[in-house]
Amino acid sequence: MGGDDVYIRSDEFAWVPARLVEQDATTAKVAIPQYENEEAIASDGGKAAIGFKSAIVKLKDYQGNVLPLQNVGGNGELIDADDMVDLPYLHEAAILFNLKARHTNALPYARVADIVIAVNPYQWITELYTDEVRMDYAQKLVWDESENDPRIGLPPHIYEISSLCYKGLALHKMNQSILVSGESGAGKTETVKICMNHVATVQQDPNEKTEGQSPVVTRILDSNPLLEAFGNAKTRRNDNSSRFGKYIMLQFDHVKTGGKPRAALAGSACEVYLLEKSRVVKHEEGVERTYHIFYQLIAAPDEMKTEIWSGLKGTKTTSFAYIGKPPEVKIDGKEDGEHFIDTKAALELVGIKGESYITLYRAICAVLQLGQLTFAPKPSNDEETVITSKKELEALTELLGCDHTTLSLAFTERTIKTRGEEYKVPLKSDVSKESADAFAKEIYAKVFLWLVRAINDATCAENNYANGDENTEYGIIGLLDIFGFESFPINGFEQLCINYCNEKLQQKFTRDIFRTVVEEYKAEGLDLDEIKYDDNSDILELIEGKVGMIKQLNEECVRPSGNDQAFVSKALASNKNVACLITKNTFSKIEFGIHHFAGPVIYRAQDFVGRNTDTLPADMKECAKLCSNDIISKHLENGNSSNQKKKVSAEPAADTGRAPPRRAKSNLAADTVMTQFKSQLGTLMKGLESTQSRYIRCVKPNTLKKKLVMQHVTTLEQLRCAGVIAAVTISRSAYPSKLEVSEVVHRYSMLNADKPAGGYSDDFVEVEAIMNKVLVSFEKKKKNGNISKAYAVGKTKIYFKSGCLEYLESQRGKIWHKWAVKVQSPARGFLVRRRLAREKAEKEAARIAAEEAAAAEALAIEREANREQREKEEAIAAEKLAAELEAGREQREKEEKEMKRKKDKEEKEMKEAKEKEDARLAAIELANREQREKDEKEAKEKKEREEKEMKEKYAAMLKATIPVQCLVRSIIARKKFRELKKNKKLEKRMGKKWKKAATRIQAIARGFIQRPRYKQALVRKKEEDDLGNQLDMVKDKLVEAEDKRKSDLEDAKFQFEQEMEEYKEKLEEQLREESKKHGESAQQQTLIDESGKIIEYLRKENMKLRQQCESMKKDYKSLKENNARLMEANSSASASFAQLNEHAKGLNGTNGRLIKNVDAYKKQLVKMKEDLKNRQAFYLAEAHARVAYQKALARIVAQVQDKSRDAQLVEDVVIWALECEAEAKAERAALENAGQKAPPGAAVASRRTAQKPTDDDSDSDSDSDSD
Repeated sequence: MGGDDVYIRSDEFAWVPARLVEQDATTAKVAIPQYENEEAIASDGGKAAIGFKSAIVKLKDYQGNVLPLQNVGGNGELIDADDMVDLPYLHEAAILFNLKARHTNALPYARVADIVIAVNPYQWITELYTDEVRMDYAQKLVWDESENDPRIGLPPHIYEISSLCYKGLALHKMNQSILVSGESGAGKTETVKICMNHVATVQQDPNEKTEGQSPVVTRILDSNPLLEAFGNAKTRRNDNSSRFGKYIMLQFDHVKTGGKPRAALAGSACEVYLLEKSRVVKHEEGVERTYHIFYQLIAAPDEMKTEIWSGLKGTKTTSFAYIGKPPEVKIDGKEDGEHFIDTKAALELVGIKGESYITLYRAICAVLQLGQLTFAPKPSNDEETVITSKKELEALTELLGCDHTTLSLAFTERTIKTRGEEYKVPLKSDVSKESADAFAKEIYAKVFLWLVRAINDATCAENNYANGDENTEYGIIGLLDIFGFESFPINGFEQLCINYCNEKLQQKFTRDIFRTVVEEYKAEGLDLDEIKYDDNSDILELIEGKVGMIKQLNEECVRPSGNDQAFVSKALASNKNVACLITKNTFSKIEFGIHHFAGPVIYRAQDFVGRNTDTLPADMKECAKLCSNDIISKHLENGNSSNQKKKVSAEPAADTGRAPPRRAKSNLAADTVMTQFKSQLGTLMKGLESTQSRYIRCVKPNTLKKKLVMQHVTTLEQLRCAGVIAAVTISRSAYPSKLEVSEVVHRYSMLNADKPAGGYSDDFVEVEAIMNKVLVSFEKKKKNGNISKAYAVGKTKIYFKSGCLEYLESQRGKIWHKWAVKVQSPARGFLVRRRLAREKAEKEAARIAAEEAAAAEALAIEREANREQREKEEAIAAEKLAAELEAGREQREKEEKEMKRKKDKEEKEMKEAKEKEDARLAAIELANREQREKDEKEAKEKKEREEKEMKEKYAAMLKATIPVQCLVRSIIARKKFRELKKNKKLEKRMGKKWKKAATRIQAIARGFIQRPRYKQALVRKKEEDDLGNQLDMVKDKLVEAEDKRKSDLEDAKFQFEQEMEEYKEKLEEQLREESKKHGESAQQQTLIDESGKIIEYLRKENMKLRQQCESMKKDYKSLKENNARLMEANSSASASFAQLNEHAKGLNGTNGRLIKNVDAYKKQLVKMKEDLKNRQAFYLAEAHARVAYQKALARIVAQVQDKSRDAQLVEDVVIWALECEAEAKAERAALENAGQKAPPGAAVASRRTAQKPTDDDSDSDSDSDSD
């Protein structure tokens, strides 16, 4: 059955909402809403989606083969819960989307039972931290009386944790602790500060008025920035990341008052753990920073820096190697120079001023100056070292206040002590540099502890509380701000320590959550046997067990030739059957993995032995004792965080008369870092076990540091690492889902078809009746034969096992579907009937409209026929009228002609009479001239009229020939186009063949040219590879020889020391025996002489070993020289090969350019040929057209000559024909030059024109007017 809102897994977004469409036993079909981005994904039923996507999911990938349901209401919106334990469906996805909904609404806090989840909002939400809010939580959770859970009605807040801690301490006299965890950038430090401020507020009774804040509270709160300045740094993830763990213990004095018991804040003490010392000498430059105090000191005004040390004047961050060029960043919106002023004020607040202030900062300057030292091998002996930075060494000597020579030797020599003897061993340059870095790290670590002790002296109740004494027992509220679980691409020694600490805390967390679940089940009256959970005892056994990681690492640290590879090998061999240990064939020899509670982590044991030892050489310690700086000289071996004596109970030792003999402590062995950290962690856990712990889990919602944005994958990983998912798993281990009794009856009463008419006596009876009937398939039979039901009835709630609630929802959905069908049947029938009636009416209307359209069409046809009849009649009438008009016009023309003729006749007669009269009267000659002029004029007018008529006839003839010319030209052009297309395809095919042939010829030629060169290059490459292999073999031999030399030297030294000690012990034992027996002096002298001989023999053996060492050094130098020669030969071979390669590349480039040019020329040639053919076709078509013109002109000339009686007109026409003939000859000559024959009609037309009685002998091609 579909329709349920569920969550499905996503590789990109961890979990996404979906709608279940249908499912079977193994798969489910879902519709997944598609959103614009990750920020828009929400459990809203797809209302904000831009579309849906169908998918098939496998149910075996989900717990219980059931898709997790969404916590949505009837409107499809997500149910937002303050306490996520109250969610009907509690799982990973439900927690994730509940947190996201709250985070996007600027609600950073949520609750899971007694755990508060704090999501970093990346903004300060003022309304959450006002005085009214602080006092409201204090009033309701501490001072008001309440029989129920006082948190009911209050939204989740870290104020509830601090308030309940104070209440548990003040009212129940039970020490409290707040465990704050999370990854870097999640807001742990800020959360601790908020808790401390609120505890100081809570202790003030709202009914009592107090003036201001006590000096103790002020000092405690204002001293916290000191720890940030000296212990925080900028990392990739956080600009103000704590690089150490701290446990702040707020000390309270139980005050007796008339009302409720109270506890007054008397002081505080702080314990610190695992400071990241490596950050002092190394950090990722440009991205990260070292500790803030270095940048504050450099950014201070010059007069303040000069007061500390004159060498600081004018310095910048780039002046010191340990600092370098830092990224631009402001901590809490302030510059480093401003923070320096605040740090100085805070130091004065805890009593560090004057001489102690200068001493502190000069120690910091000494750390910086140690980074300026440079070392180089001694020219006469590579095994010895000289300090090349003389100026920096002088400045360091001034800062430390010790002897120059002593300091130099401490860096360049190592003192080896054995029983009764010591000797000096020179150090190499790289080892000397490591010694300087180790000295800097140790100084800074001890400066940090000195500062912590100073803060504790200034804030602890033992020194500062006026109403207490040394016997006063103070209550504790501890705040643990410690590093969260870490897993990086490369995990080292620090990650193992941090994750070991988190495993210990997770063990306590698991037990506390289990205790909470037990209390809930007891309160509801449920069977506790159903609760099952997995702890992490196997992981802790792997790390701290008898053959665990710590034990194996410590053994490797005290072994003379101990190394990382041997540590990993022994650890894996000793724990090969441990399930949580990860081993793979792809791992290197120094890699191993552990299945932590938060997930698998792969460790690379690079420098594990060195980091675990981390002991300062005896020479450096002795040199430090000679320094004038009190912190360095007196506190370098003080690893305590407090000057206060701890109250310890010691059992009295048995009286044996005298103390057992102590073995002298060598400088080769000391407490390792892991041992110290394990001891500190054990003390911390012992202290936490004596408190009632509460938990705050800080979450970093996104890596972009943007407000109101949550990334699913990173958030879910942090919830797993913080143990929130484990808490949910434990709390829901037996019964993952639960509902109120009334809610169960309301939702699932419909499943009971056999409900009695009178109903049930109460809701519990009805619930059992429903569940016994519906959940029969989920019942299981126990080993003892009893039936384990799928649900449990508590006092207020009904608890369901895994999959039961989802099954109930599916059955409820089926009934809803059945009822929906019944309800929808009449509605759908009504809708169908209404639709059919509407369709029938539409068909009737269409029929009527069709009939009306047919009638209108018939009427239109009839009207059209009548219109055509009328038009015919009108045309006939018009024709008759036109005929009558034409007849009348012809009659008038006849009459006009007759009248004109008569008039002309009369005029002629009159003229004749006049001429006769004139002839008779005078000048016959003048009369003739006038008559001639008149005749010429009439002849001219007649000629003009005839010319005009001829032009009009020619134009009409020309107009009639244009369509014929167009048709002929189109036929000719199509034929030419087909020929051109065919020729083009032929040329294209030929071009491809030519190109292939040219390419083949070029390939053969290039192969012939390049083949010898390639063979030579192969020979050179082979020689180069041989040289490289020989070089690698020489390098391997060098490394093996060096390792063997070192190993032999160490073994010889160790064997020599052991033999010396054995012989001395034997000698002493013999002497004691002889003295007891009152032996003879001669024999004693003999023994002394023999011991002297033995010592002399051993010294000779030592000299032999040293000579062997010198010979090995010489062999090593010769091997180095051979290596250098091979390197030079390899370099020359590489250079020659590179030159040949460059030459070949040049030839290839030239050939490529030539090929491109040839291709371009071929394309141009083809284009020119096509252009030439197009032009020839055009000229040929024009010539054919002119032949047609010529023929037409010949016919016109023949007609004019035959029918025209005007000699002038005939002459003009012949002249035009001659001009056309001359033009045709010129074009024909051009065609012949181009290789084309003249059109065949030209000569015939020319002969036809030449036969006429004219003086012209040429052809006429075309009429000039047509051009």
